[in-house]
Amino acid sequence: MEKRYRLVFVYPDRHIEEIDVWFNNGREALDYGNNLLGQVYNTEKFRDTSPSGFDDFFEKKPIDPYFMIVEVYNKKRRMVYDSRNK
Repeated sequence: MEKRYRLVFVYPDRHIEEIDVWFNNGREALDYGNNLLGQVYNTEKFRDTSPSGFDDFFEKKPIDPYFMIVEVYNKKRRMVYDSRNK
């Protein structure tokens, strides 16, 4: 069995999504993750408009989005990249 890769993305509101795409190599996953990260930065608004200091959309202060790449081999999973550690 070949190594394959998955992308796990953490959004500003802290919800976590495992992207439903398999990648054949880490480079493809990295490119996809960086592209998605750019889209999220451009579409998710970090607003500070409510009297409490946080936008009503967010229950907690928003975080910077990030992603992780997970290597899958023989049903074992291992994190091989975290975009916060550039």
